[in-house]
Amino acid sequence: MVDTGSPGQNQSQPIAHQGRTYQSYPGSNYVLPSDAPERERLSLQHRLLKSVFEDRVILPPVIISPEDSVLDSGTGSGTWLLDAIESIPAPTAVHAVDIESRLWPVNDPRVVARGNVDFHVGSITSLPEDWTARFKLVHQRLLVAALRSPEWVQALREIFRVLQPGGWVQLGEVGPWKAGPATERHTALLLALFRDKDLVLDCATHIPDVLREVGFTDVFVEERTMPMGRWAGQPGIDARNNFLGVFRGMKTPILNGGGYGFVASETEFDALLDEVEREMDETPGAEIKFYIICARKPSLVHASLL
Repeated sequence: MVDTGSPGQNQSQPIAHQGRTYQSYPGSNYVLPSDAPERERLSLQHRLLKSVFEDRVILPPVIISPEDSVLDSGTGSGTWLLDAIESIPAPTAVHAVDIESRLWPVNDPRVVARGNVDFHVGSITSLPEDWTARFKLVHQRLLVAALRSPEWVQALREIFRVLQPGGWVQLGEVGPWKAGPATERHTALLLALFRDKDLVLDCATHIPDVLREVGFTDVFVEERTMPMGRWAGQPGIDARNNFLGVFRGMKTPILNGGGYGFVASETEFDALLDEVEREMDETPGAEIKFYIICARKPSLVHASLL
């Protein structure tokens, strides 16, 4: 994974603002909140992504049997998991892992009725040792705002380790977006935040190569484009609301970082996001790309890769 810059270069004082609730897992670098509004946004996001990928939740050509196990890595609010279990045999064991338990759907009727969905607090960069070669499918989505550059390599190595030989991984990540000059200015602000946190904003472009380096084969990528803004009707409004929800959710880390030379107050931050919203609504062609990247663990794996 390519490093996007040297972290810790910002020396500005934090800017006072109305904050939200964030996770507190030791050593975490995650820059999105873990609260009720984020749960609602994640639900909207899942509906959007499911729609743009033709209502497919599981993309690899994997056959999941009752004796298999499935892992949702970085499950968040479990939106993918809740949908996926509808098409997974009832006896199949389902596990989910995340550094934050606040958003887990442990009381959802689908989880309760199934009775074999287990949630685990932990980092995807260090999965339990007894999970080695356990899972037929590992799903992971949108950790662009969570994993530092070296952590991407470690996370994909861990996924390789816990997959059965012949098992598949499905990764979803965001690509570039465009609308106009306000959006470009905001994107530059995000790049400054990500460099400071050693996060990789364009991780989707690097993931296929890292998968191959780790040992995966049969790597393939599906790309989709979502229109964003009122000009594109309700789908555009929904996509705009979702990704503005992401951007607004990064207010606290941006203002705690002093605004990175782009904003000097909470009011300026909010005004910039309002301008981005207007620009998306008034700019036909405003869009964002999304990628699903799949790869298979070889059926015969050399011991040095385990």
